[in-house]
Amino acid sequence: MLRRVMLCCVLLCAQAAFALDFGRMRADEVAVYVQDMQSGQVLVSHRADAAMNPASVMKLVTTFAALRTLGDDYRWLTQWKSAAPVSGHALAGDIYWVGSGNPVLDQNDLLDMQQQLRDQGIRKISGRLVLDSSVWPDSGSAEGFGDDVGEAFATPPSPHMLAYKVVWAKPERNADGEVVMALNPPLPDVAQENRLSAYAGAAACPSLKPYVAAKYAGGVLSFRGRLPESCLGQEMFVNMLDAPDFAARSFINHWRASGGEIGDGAGAGRAPAQAATLAANQSKPLAAVLADMNKESNNVIARSVYLALGEQAARGRSGTQNAEAAVRRALRSAGLDDETLVLENGSGLSRRERASARFLGEMLAAARRSPFQTAFTDSLPIAGNDGTLKKRFQNIGSPLRLKTGTLKNVRALAGYWLPEAPQHPLAIVVLVNSEQSGAYLPDLDRLVMQLLPAGAEANHQPDSP
Repeated sequence: MLRRVMLCCVLLCAQAAFALDFGRMRADEVAVYVQDMQSGQVLVSHRADAAMNPASVMKLVTTFAALRTLGDDYRWLTQWKSAAPVSGHALAGDIYWVGSGNPVLDQNDLLDMQQQLRDQGIRKISGRLVLDSSVWPDSGSAEGFGDDVGEAFATPPSPHMLAYKVVWAKPERNADGEVVMALNPPLPDVAQENRLSAYAGAAACPSLKPYVAAKYAGGVLSFRGRLPESCLGQEMFVNMLDAPDFAARSFINHWRASGGEIGDGAGAGRAPAQAATLAANQSKPLAAVLADMNKESNNVIARSVYLALGEQAARGRSGTQNAEAAVRRALRSAGLDDETLVLENGSGLSRRERASARFLGEMLAAARRSPFQTAFTDSLPIAGNDGTLKKRFQNIGSPLRLKTGTLKNVRALAGYWLPEAPQHPLAIVVLVNSEQSGAYLPDLDRLVMQLLPAGAEANHQPDSP
């Protein structure tokens, strides 16, 4: 085995795919591209122009376009508006939730916005909550994932995304000593069936999953299981309801729980042009949101960022068409050839999306030359340290920063080797499309190790705890 690609033989290595040890992987199922970002020299190129499914590595394309187009300090602005007057402690009409598509809006943000209403003396909303979804004409789809519709990773974006539309459930004892589930947000209008019991025991309880089964069906949220006392107070989440319904119930039930009044139900419609802003929330900066997205490979965030890119595009297109046009415009303006690029939703949760290893590698190099290089690099998982790389490449550590990609029949890695001088930084892309890809993870990681300079492991100093 050639354990390291001989980076000293630059001109030879550019064509020397035969020098790579693919392990159990077939050479025609793998694409590899390595570029020296200091010299610009292509060091390794194996099937680098083949259009491959990159899975979540596609999030890097969305990251590049978002930072180049929106800037690292871009923030989503969520507003609650009304054209109705405030009389005494009552808003005499409807309140409009003008959705921004902020993918990281959470229950604490909602409570803060409700406090803004109370600070203005509002205790009663005579009308209803009305959801304004006009920010996006449509939210797109992820075709081919019908069997995963209930999974958290398949949650579609929404102008009114709130807390990834998950209900947090915490087992506790009620006044009668029974084990019940306390819910956040409160859902008094959802029937709950509890078949829970607890037994004495001090066993560690890192997760409720081994002990509690949760299911939402037919309008009933049910919990079943037997758990040790040490599990009381722990939390689990349940993905239920659609995003607008979840947002509306969260607003109404939190408002009522704090002593406020509001009309029953929720509607949909556009806020009147003359409506005034009663409460607002500004998200954290885009750079921080992208770090959440890439380190944990969050599809909701990626699809929301993708749609945010399309907001200012030409009229007459759908939200996803606007987004695709905006992404391609950002890439081409940076001098990148997007011929091999196929986009669906910008997250990699797609059977259709494609990119070549060369395109991704050249984009990585362009990002390192850009004004947003720090935000781009800081968004990537760090080997052996965090995100989806926390348990991989632990012997390499912080010089290696790679975005992972995982789908059925797809495994991928793309990112940077960023050593201390005098070694040169590298852009590294490895894409595997194979029916056996799930079994190839060790082979993929060994291949990446080959692409690093000799001594990468020996020279690594463990990160401080």
